[in-house]
Amino acid sequence: MSRKIALITGGGDCPGINAFLASAVRRGNNKYEAELIGVRNAFAGLAADNPEQYLVPMSAESVVGLENRSSTILESSRFNPFTDENVAKGYPEKILNNLKMLEIDGILGTGGNDTILSAFRLEERGFPTVMAPKSIDNDVSGTDVMLGFRTAIFFGAQAARSTADSARAHRRISLVEVMGRHAGWLALEIGVASGADLITIPERPVDLTEFCTEVSRIYKERHYVNIVIAEGTSISYDDPVIKKAQEKSDVVRSLMKETPELDAFGNPKLGGISQILRRVLRIELGLKKIEEVRTTDLGFTLRGLAPVADDIILGTRFGIRAADILLGENRSGVMVGIDGLEIQEVSFEEALKPKTVNRSDRELEALGVFISSPRPKQVTPIS
Repeated sequence: MSRKIALITGGGDCPGINAFLASAVRRGNNKYEAELIGVRNAFAGLAADNPEQYLVPMSAESVVGLENRSSTILESSRFNPFTDENVAKGYPEKILNNLKMLEIDGILGTGGNDTILSAFRLEERGFPTVMAPKSIDNDVSGTDVMLGFRTAIFFGAQAARSTADSARAHRRISLVEVMGRHAGWLALEIGVASGADLITIPERPVDLTEFCTEVSRIYKERHYVNIVIAEGTSISYDDPVIKKAQEKSDVVRSLMKETPELDAFGNPKLGGISQILRRVLRIELGLKKIEEVRTTDLGFTLRGLAPVADDIILGTRFGIRAADILLGENRSGVMVGIDGLEIQEVSFEEALKPKTVNRSDRELEALGVFISSPRPKQVTPIS
């Protein structure tokens, strides 16, 4: 009897997801004669009162050329059916009932930490699920890289080099902010690839006195500075430089008072650290105009890009292996990943372990990461 498999793409969109979908559909159709059907909005679609309206029929013929498209054709959501509130409302049972009603036998999906956690919870309730990792943050364990990361690095480095050239021409300080809540992989690799003078990452809290001293040194020597900043860069509320900036800048004072909103998984919605550092640098370096420090927030820009070849290839390989596990080997509860050049699989528990930048201070400093010494005792991500 032919099996019916649902495809979902949850969390933040990124390049390479559609390559996974196309590959899984082709493999499922041609190798296993399975029916593959997309579900829009991931777990939100599966939990809807009318889930049949969220279905997207897919076939080997319909996905021709899909791997080159950006983002995800199945749309996405951050709906978490397994919060205490949503469990009390019966959403997990509703999803299972909808899956049964739709005659779906298993799920193949892409996601980051949060979507993989939801898949894990669904697997614990007995529903077969296999996932592939995707996120430009590259912060899931069990894989060297995730879908979207290589494309984000490629275009992020181009953008950062562009701002560097402009900063050089106008003798300015350039701050390029990129995503990265807890993990600084994106900032690190974009910074290295673009030749940044300084890089800040969440794993290394920043003492602003030392940071401003170093920026000032470079600025006096070359008359321009290029800095790549992770959105989760940690600075202390008690840092005297911040206190001074709050006294002199309404913008800094306002931003420091903001409490980050939380998403459905309890994660703070970050962004804006570069706007604070822009004003800090102007004050500490005694610059006459705010225009002497420019900011560029790449943020969501790096999510909706058309995938580079590396992400198309990775998505294709992930799709084949995920389909083989679920349909050919009748196994589930795992995430596919890549180790070196080889596709591997890890349990959801293993995938959900934190993956942050774990290189030595010596190597990071050589690559351009700003290392404070001594480090601040109290650090808080800024929104």
